[in-house]
Amino acid sequence: MKEDFKNEEELTNLLDTYKIDVPTKKLSVKQSPFNRFIRYLGSPAKDPLEKLSDSNNGYLFLKLFPLASGIFLAMIQILFLF
Repeated sequence: MKEDFKNEEELTNLLDTYKIDVPTKKLSVKQSPFNRFIRYLGSPAKDPLEKLSDSNNGYLFLKLFPLASGIFLAMIQILFLF
């Protein structure tokens, strides 16, 4: 416990009433490769577009980029056709 809370007697008494059991048996068991793979699949992922979608300009870019790229690809196809 931090030294800041040592002066608070009521808080110290309340925190001392809690008992925490750490499951050492489960921690000592080695996981199988399948369990590690499942844990990897279930872990949260970082959003790569978070910086773009946070701002108004980035949001507008994400809305207009597919339209602009579609028009660009259509123009390339038209040029190759002639």
